[in-house]
Amino acid sequence: MTLEEFGFSRWFRDQFDPDNAEGLTVARVVAVHKGECEISNGESTRPAKTTGRLRYRAKSRLDYPTVGDWIVVKNFDHEDFGTIRAVLKRQSELKRKTAGRTTHYQLIAANIDTAFIMQTLGLGYNLQRLERYLVMVNESGIEPVVLLSKSDLLSAAELKTTIAEVYARMPKVHVLAFSNTARKGLDAVASLFLPGHTYCIIGSSGVGKTTLLNNLLGEEEYLFTLPVREKDGKGLHSTTWRELITLDNGAHVVDTPGMRELGNLDVNEGIDETFDDISALAARCKFNDCSHVGTLGCAVLEAVECGSLPAARYANYIRLMKEAAFHDQSALDKRDQDKKLSRFYRSEQSSNQKKKGGY
Repeated sequence: MTLEEFGFSRWFRDQFDPDNAEGLTVARVVAVHKGECEISNGESTRPAKTTGRLRYRAKSRLDYPTVGDWIVVKNFDHEDFGTIRAVLKRQSELKRKTAGRTTHYQLIAANIDTAFIMQTLGLGYNLQRLERYLVMVNESGIEPVVLLSKSDLLSAAELKTTIAEVYARMPKVHVLAFSNTARKGLDAVASLFLPGHTYCIIGSSGVGKTTLLNNLLGEEEYLFTLPVREKDGKGLHSTTWRELITLDNGAHVVDTPGMRELGNLDVNEGIDETFDDISALAARCKFNDCSHVGTLGCAVLEAVECGSLPAARYANYIRLMKEAAFHDQSALDKRDQDKKLSRFYRSEQSSNQKKKGGY
């Protein structure tokens, strides 16, 4: 497989000049473990570690290599470990806020073309959660596709109604239902994976991500799976790390652990794109700073009242906007507190120096 077939597009080629990079080459990160990565040039895979210089220059965890990254590596073929010198600028980043109230991010994968958002049609079916994933994907600049698994649990009429319900909340997103168990719709899902493109499949544990990959790979026991709890439809984590897998047709897929918590921070663009119908209505509000909550002359509330905007969609929009505002304010408060602490430490240091100098 050539670098181009592995996803090395012009975007990355323009960042690396092999004529002025003696002893250096490019490779792609295919897995990340504690302290090291697995990298591949499309033909062979080997372990690699980052240089101390790269780690020193990193401003946050987002600057470290992740699955899907293209990196510059020294002596790919000659050392026990390849040495990662740099991470090429990414075309896209799929990330989420880490658990808790801090403003840190967890980078899930990089350079993704399309994200398949999986939602089960079983006990774990949740439209609000689906919209939250959609916000995250839209914020990352990645094309979203919704996959509804376990379609065999519904009758044909129920399935039609459910798909219509999803389209009503997400009118511009392609939606496809399938069943891993009954093997219905798998050919249609497989046709969405194109050679040379990079995909990821995201969704909560137990929705069938790993089983779908096994079916696409044609090897039922290639990836380890765990059962789903019957009482609530929730699954255990069968994938414990992210890795890049290449299908027989040349498409590349990042397998990700299920995400139990989705934090939304700095997602104004993602919210606007996910709820573009509400954004269009907001432009017609009487006041430019309309909060869309109990405000006179609010076009959004008028749409809810007359039934043209689903109340559930409006409620989830307000919920996500409040979360984003809360996390933004938390970040500002944290920076303000840091500044106060810095001034306090400088004052204490100056006072101590004056005492030592006899003042």
